[in-house]
Amino acid sequence: AVFGAGPAGLTTAHELAERGFEVTVYERRDVLGGKARSIPVPGTGTRGRRDLPGEHGHRGVFGFYHNLPDTLRRIPYAGQPNGVHDNLVQATWNQFARSGGRQAIDVPGTPIGSGTLDPEALIQLIAGLGEELFHLPVWEAALFARKMVILLTSGEERRFGQWEHVNWWKFIEADGKSLDYRRIFGGGVQLIQALKPTSASARTGGQGGGAIIWDLLQLGSDGPNDRVFNAPTSEAWIDPWEARLRSLDVEFRTGHSVESLTYSGGRITGATVRTADGARVPVEADHYVVAVPVDRAVPLWSPALQAADPSLARTKKLNTTWSHGIVYYLSRPVPVVHGHVAYPDSPWSLVSISQSQFWREEFADTWGDGQSRDSFSVVVSNWDEPGALYGRTARRCTPQQIAAEVWAQMKQALNRPGRARLTDDNLRRWFLDPAIAPGPGGELTNDEPYLLNDAGSWQYRPEVTTAVPNLFLAADYVRQYSNVDFSSMEAANEAGRRAANAVLDAAGDSSDRVRLFERYEPKELDAAKKLDTDRYRLGLPHILDF
Repeated sequence: AVFGAGPAGLTTAHELAERGFEVTVYERRDVLGGKARSIPVPGTGTRGRRDLPGEHGHRGVFGFYHNLPDTLRRIPYAGQPNGVHDNLVQATWNQFARSGGRQAIDVPGTPIGSGTLDPEALIQLIAGLGEELFHLPVWEAALFARKMVILLTSGEERRFGQWEHVNWWKFIEADGKSLDYRRIFGGGVQLIQALKPTSASARTGGQGGGAIIWDLLQLGSDGPNDRVFNAPTSEAWIDPWEARLRSLDVEFRTGHSVESLTYSGGRITGATVRTADGARVPVEADHYVVAVPVDRAVPLWSPALQAADPSLARTKKLNTTWSHGIVYYLSRPVPVVHGHVAYPDSPWSLVSISQSQFWREEFADTWGDGQSRDSFSVVVSNWDEPGALYGRTARRCTPQQIAAEVWAQMKQALNRPGRARLTDDNLRRWFLDPAIAPGPGGELTNDEPYLLNDAGSWQYRPEVTTAVPNLFLAADYVRQYSNVDFSSMEAANEAGRRAANAVLDAAGDSSDRVRLFERYEPKELDAAKKLDTDRYRLGLPHILDF
C-alpha cells in the first residue's frame, strides 16, 4: 500500500510494479501528481477546447537532476524513443529582471565552458560571474566566491557538522553588504530553491549553488541547464505515467485520504483511509509506504509508533514554507526571454515563465475560449514581506489582491518608458493555486506547503526505513544522499527509489535494486576536501575561512 500519489509515491509504485509487486496507491485528491500535477480551470474550455491549464507552480527540470530524468525516459509516450523525456525542451535563456529602471541581466542557458577546477580558479570564475553578470563591487564578488568555494571544498564531516548549523544569510555575511549582494546572493536561495535565506542551512544552499555551478560548466549534467515540458505537466508527464502504471496493474484509489496506521506486535497491521463521502475504509497490506508530505505524515504517528521509532516523533520539529503559483492568461503572448525570469527586487521573490512559447500545440486553439494566447506562470516564494501595492504580506491579502500585487511587482521590473511588456489591457484572467484559500482571521490558509530546510533540521529528518520493519517513508522531507535534498521533484523521485529498495530488502526479493544517481562532485577537489576533513577533525576552520 502506497499512501500519496505525488512524484515520490508514483515512483515507489513504478519501481515495485516493474519488479512484480502488487501495488495499490491511495490518494486524497481525485487526480494524481501531487504538487506536480496540472490544475485545469473549471468551465473555461469551449467548442472542444480543453480547460485553461493552471498549476501549483511552473516546472523546471535542471541538468543536475538525474533520478527524475531516468524515470521520464522509462515512461512510454506516443512512440518517442525516450518516452516522456522527449517532451522536455531547453530553456535557452534566463533573466534577472531588475526594478527601478535598472538593466535586466540575461544569463545564457548554454554551458560557459569548463577550464581548471582548482579552488583558486573556481574563486576567480565565480567572482568574475558576480562582477560581470551582477555588477557587484569586486570585493563583494570575491567574498561570495570564497564562501562558495569553502562549501565546495568542505569535507562531508564539516558540511554536516558545521555548515548544516549555520544559516545562509550569516554564512555569506549578507548584513552590511550592498542591496544587490543581499538580493542576488542572499535572496537567491529563495528565488531558486524556495528557502528562507535567514533560516536555510548553508549546507543546503551550498549544495544547490554547487549543483548550479557544475551545471553551468556542464560537468556531470544529464542535459541542458534548464528544461521545461512542451505541454501542461499532467498532459506531458503525469497522465502518461498513470497509463504506464495501470499497464503494470497498479491500482489507484483516488479520493482516499490516509487517516491512521494501526501498530501492533511491532508491525503495521493495517491502515484506515477516509473516502470523499466520509466513509472509513480499512487497508491491509504486507508493506506500507507513507508518501505524503511532512505536514500530512506527522498526524499519522501515534504515540505507540513514536515510541517504537523516535525518529518519527522528531519530524514534528520540521517546518514548512509557502511557494505557490498564479497563472495569468493573456490576449497576446509576452515571451520576455526563452526561459525563466527571476525578479530579485520584488518583495515577494517572484519567478515567471511564458509557458506557451514552449508548448507544442497552439495555445488559443487548444485551451480556453480561443481568446487567451499565453499562459504567463508566476511562482511567489516570499509570503511574509509587505508588497509594493498594498503594503501587506501575501498571507494577509485576498486572492484578488495577490493577483493585482504580483502583476504590479512584475510591471515594475519588465516595463520601461516607451516599452511596456505587461499592460492591463492584455490581461484576460488569472488563476491562483487553489491550495491557497481564505481562512479565519483574515489570513490565507495553505493546503500544500513545502518542506523548509532550516539550519540544523537534518537531525529531525527521518530515513526511508523505520524501526517498524514494514513501514517506509517516501517524500522530500526524508533524508536524501544521492543528489539534492531540498524540496524538489528530484528529491521526491529519489525518495521513492530509496523506499522501493527498502521494500525489496524487507521482502527478501532478489530483483535488481533501483538505481540511485550520485550527486556530481569533481574529482579535482578531492584533495582539498580531504585536507579540510583533517582540519575539521583537529578542530581547525576551513583553510579559506578567515
